[in-house]
Amino acid sequence: MKLGQYRFNRPHDLEIIKNPKLSVGVVIACRDGQEKLDLTLASLALQTYPKRLTKVYVIDDGSSPALVLPKLRPLNTKLIRFKNSGSKWGKTAATNEVVAKLRQDVLWFVDADMVLEPEHLAHHMKWHHEADDYAVLGWKRFVAEWDYTPESLAALLKTDGFDALHTEHWGKERWEKRLDRTKDLVEPGLEGFRNFVGATFSLKRSLWESVGGYNEIFRTAEDTELGWRLFLQGVRIVPDRQAHSWHLGMSHSDANKKNTSSHNEPTLAQFVPGFVELRKRSRQIWAVPTFEAVIDCRGATLDQIQLIINNFQASDQNQGIFRLLGPWSEIGKRYSLDDDKFLNLRQIYKWLLANPQVSFEALTSNAKLTIEEILQDFVVESTPFFFFIEGDAFPNFQYLTLYSMLMDTGNGLIGLANKQDRRAFAVFAPALSRAQKMGGGLYKNISETWGIRWFTNDEVIRIYEEKVKLSKRIKRYIKRFLLKTKLMKAK
Repeated sequence: MKLGQYRFNRPHDLEIIKNPKLSVGVVIACRDGQEKLDLTLASLALQTYPKRLTKVYVIDDGSSPALVLPKLRPLNTKLIRFKNSGSKWGKTAATNEVVAKLRQDVLWFVDADMVLEPEHLAHHMKWHHEADDYAVLGWKRFVAEWDYTPESLAALLKTDGFDALHTEHWGKERWEKRLDRTKDLVEPGLEGFRNFVGATFSLKRSLWESVGGYNEIFRTAEDTELGWRLFLQGVRIVPDRQAHSWHLGMSHSDANKKNTSSHNEPTLAQFVPGFVELRKRSRQIWAVPTFEAVIDCRGATLDQIQLIINNFQASDQNQGIFRLLGPWSEIGKRYSLDDDKFLNLRQIYKWLLANPQVSFEALTSNAKLTIEEILQDFVVESTPFFFFIEGDAFPNFQYLTLYSMLMDTGNGLIGLANKQDRRAFAVFAPALSRAQKMGGGLYKNISETWGIRWFTNDEVIRIYEEKVKLSKRIKRYIKRFLLKTKLMKAK
């Protein structure tokens, strides 16, 4: 498997492959919309990528009347009628079922209201020939009107007439501005995944299978949630500005903003921690935690562990799970109130026993944990951050400072060590996932592909205090500015 060498970096000079080898399964899941589907298939018939390597699958998700294949379509096109049931229906279920049977190297997902420039697929495929960890997004512009038929569209595309099809068109300003901020998702931060939209995207079939396809709980916004999981797997999401397309009409979400938001937001908040603004609306336990914290409780007191947990939960949108390590089996044995060497562990266990966010995992009193062993124990799915803390080592440290330092530096692991070599560290899920796929030592892989940095306790405290001072100065400035504005309006 060929993966990215450093963070989300990628080459910028890829050209269309002259002698491609990878096969492509084109997947179009739709319900109704025969007219637009005909235009989409007509544009697919004119793709320059070799027809011998391409097969199109049109999934009819309960259309009425049933969809039919038009005369003008790619040579290898198959219509599949998905059998809906009371509990299994919609695009995500239909797509997952069909794609599970495909064997092509690459999957290209296209909406049934798209007109694709003839080299559109070829631009996607240049990335998939270069490496295995790309998810490629096509570039689209929206149009309100069109008067061409499949036949006249094909004639124009054959004479390089794609650009001339529409003189009036628009893009999504928020989508394009996010690309500018993130350098076309090379520096995605925690927001870049939001640009993963389903109108035209492609990825290796092995990558689709590794993340489990669409989450079928989602009826809409399934593409955004998939983009989140791909991002956490260290996948390089590429918006290819050369893969042009026209989107026929407004997107469904733009045409029905209020209903779409009411429907999507609760599910996105439950399953995508990246939607911080949604999670701020409610302090609750979410389906997918924001973080996973492993705390070594050996030698720690109840107050120390409570302080750590409270510190993590101080933020409105921050909700996670805590895995407490210790020799918990020892506290079940007979003991004397006058001589209880496991008193601290017993208090921790009894006070936190019913907390649904807390689990207790066995670790013997004399066990030595290496960083490599700790990293191997983390499983990347939809949670973006992993922490390890030695519970008795840093009584006054603000552990969430590790989080902010992780995001500020862009490193894959940020750690804190004291003079006794006691540790606390935070790991970014994309860095860990990439390291797990590479083979060999995880710590070494993270260091080479994402970067690792360690700090002393004094350094971290100083950084934290400087952030607090800066925050206070900003708040004072905003307060003075608002007051000045109010006085000017009063005059």
